[in-house]
Amino acid sequence: MQLGGSRTDQPVPIHVAEALTAGASALGHRPAVTVLHQQARYEQSGISLANWAAKGAHLLELDHLVGPGSIVRLLAPPCWTSASVALATWWLGGTVALTSGDAAEVTVGHPSQIRAQDASPPDLLLGDGLDGAPDPDDPLASPAGIPAWTHEAQPLPDHPPPSQARGDLLALRTASRAWSQAELLAMAGALGEGTVGVEAGGTDPVTALVAVSLCPLLTGRGTVVLRGVPRGAAAAERVRTWR
Repeated sequence: MQLGGSRTDQPVPIHVAEALTAGASALGHRPAVTVLHQQARYEQSGISLANWAAKGAHLLELDHLVGPGSIVRLLAPPCWTSASVALATWWLGGTVALTSGDAAEVTVGHPSQIRAQDASPPDLLLGDGLDGAPDPDDPLASPAGIPAWTHEAQPLPDHPPPSQARGDLLALRTASRAWSQAELLAMAGALGEGTVGVEAGGTDPVTALVAVSLCPLLTGRGTVVLRGVPRGAAAAERVRTWR
């Protein structure tokens, strides 16, 4: 994916692939997603997030046969890793499901959320550390032998496979309703123009996922995620709107 340059006024994207290509280019090396923990601060730039989405799209397409109409179950708190899974799925025209009930081509999950939802072990594990893998010393870690999303995606190309995204395709589903790609882009645009802040476990999961995956691409401003820390920890992050 060819990235670089600065943000300019552009038409509203009609689907997620268009938003990702234009938005990551506008963000460049500036943060797209920043995650604040008790003892750590992690961030991913627009370029890096686009690269992980591209690698992830190859992984989903080649190893799990994900395409238009496919379901990718995502059980994870808001983070740059969950954003990369969602963007990769939408690039391929698939649907992200935030529930653990229905059949899916692949389940990608964070250890803590898998346990909280009493779900079966995922196909791929998500972490939220510097390398995107779960902490092996985490007492909530899932059984050994489940590969990490980032480890599996790492060797795959940075240039994405052909896009199958469309504005009318079903993009996100919960137990109560569903949204198309166009509807998610509209939701992201309505969250505000400045830096958005979300709180893992406190912000509605749909809003949180849209905030980390799509808001930075539309606004050219990063999203800040709080993981177990108060809002005061984000004093230097210039959050304009908390969601």
